[in-house]
Amino acid sequence: MRRLFLDPAALILRLYCGAVLLFLSIPIVVAVGVAFGSDKIARFPPRGLSLQWFKAAMTNSSFLDAMSNSFQLAVLATVMTVLVGLPAAIVLVRRRLPGQGALEAFLLSPLSLPGVLYGVAMLFFLGACGFGLTWWGLLLAHVVIAVPYVLRTTLAVYRGLDRGLEETAQVLGANPWQTFWHVTLPLLRPGLFAGGLFAFLISFDNVPVSIFLTTPNNSTLPVTIMSYLTSQDFDATIGAICALQVAVVLVLLYLLDRLYGVGRLTSFGA
Repeated sequence: MRRLFLDPAALILRLYCGAVLLFLSIPIVVAVGVAFGSDKIARFPPRGLSLQWFKAAMTNSSFLDAMSNSFQLAVLATVMTVLVGLPAAIVLVRRRLPGQGALEAFLLSPLSLPGVLYGVAMLFFLGACGFGLTWWGLLLAHVVIAVPYVLRTTLAVYRGLDRGLEETAQVLGANPWQTFWHVTLPLLRPGLFAGGLFAFLISFDNVPVSIFLTTPNNSTLPVTIMSYLTSQDFDATIGAICALQVAVVLVLLYLLDRLYGVGRLTSFGA
């Protein structure tokens, strides 16, 4: 450890990583700091502390409706993503399919598509299928972009498991369903929770896809925030909304770490 700190290359790498993390955290610090300000305008650092902007955000019907839409959309997208990603991961690991590599790459391909390009493509596709700008069409678009996150984490966990555990259960008399429910699923649960968390966050905070598929009746929170910023001057209400979003993310990450450990989850893909 002492040699690591004395190594110039390691020291430069640590300083670089620290600078990048500091740069990325500055907008969050500013937004949260503005949200707790007592000034009548957005100011950082705030001259005093107040919860007035949180009250303004929570009494704004547009933000409340959009937050409800985003939460429902993210929850349903996460559930449907798990229902799609889990069987796909099991098949990709257990079976040797023709073109298996190409199939896996296809299922993970939404990760490599620019969000704007995918949003425009889904707009034309849903219009041709008759969905148009509907809530169910928006849900379908979010499921497609979230599937790779559940699939990737579940594949990483499943490929690292000892297949002998499943074989032992079958030798002891368990049928395929009992083996899946009592052995495979509990072992895959960390990957499912991690992928589900990523899917929820991707859906809840998505802008480039949602902005093409929402209407005033089914607008999501990020799209509503963008519309608010373009139609009015910036005030600390947006900072309060951002602070609430950061709090939700931190709580979810804390719960995930307490349940399974972030270090354990990240080690599966190593």
